Amino acid sequence: MSTVTDRATERLGQSGRVVVVSGASGQIGGACALELAALGATVVAGYHSGEQAIRKLREQVEGQGGTLVPVAADLSEPEGADALVAAAVERFGRVDGCVAAAGLRTRRLAMATDARSLEKLLRVNLAGSVGLAKACLKPMMRARYGRIVLFGSRAGTSGLPGHSAYAATKGALQPWAASVAGEVGKHGITVNVVAPGAIRAEVMDFSEAERDLVLQFIGAGRLGEPEEVAAAVSFLLSPSASYVNGNTLVVDGGARF
Repeated sequence: MSTVTDRATERLGQSGRVVVVSGASGQIGGACALELAALGATVVAGYHSGEQAIRKLREQVEGQGGTLVPVAADLSEPEGADALVAAAVERFGRVDGCVAAAGLRTRRLAMATDARSLEKLLRVNLAGSVGLAKACLKPMMRARYGRIVLFGSRAGTSGLPGHSAYAATKGALQPWAASVAGEVGKHGITVNVVAPGAIRAEVMDFSEAERDLVLQFIGAGRLGEPEEVAAAVSFLLSPSASYVNGNTLVVDGGARF
């Protein structure tokens, strides 16, 4: 007879699953990779730069008895996503989950954002995420199972002064996910977006004074942790989230800007 713990592990765990995580050398992407590996997933970790960070992440995962395979891939290029997913399929024969955590954030006023800067953001944040999801959909549709999580942003749901181009590229992911969810849901696949709010990072793009002002408008009264975002991602990738499809889960501590 299965115990409550066994059932919880089955519904929330990732045992036997293969999950592709882009942007794994970043803080939030790395936290997602660690969380998923701890839940039993084999993680194929995509990164563009940050070789030292990805090497450290692999050591952490393997030190906990997990499996993480680093794959260098530039998702701003059309072939980057295909190469990352091909590496997962060639080695493991399947892709069960996808976390599109690679992203680029720039702080620039709308009137100072030139076409080249906007195009770069679109290539990474929108085209890169969509490209990775599409590449993962192929093996998922064959298997009739899949979980896809795209990384949006609180800025993409409500705007953020000084980040208009970034907000636009992130905001475009929700209608894309909602549309695709209606196309692939019958194949046992879900496509959702996680939209983090103000999350602690080693390098913040606002001053101490701005940080103090931001905290006044966050219900939790603090910045979020990368691990808290990873927990939301792991739920959306789990069997328990089978009826959550085409939605955006905002992880912002109750921010009301």
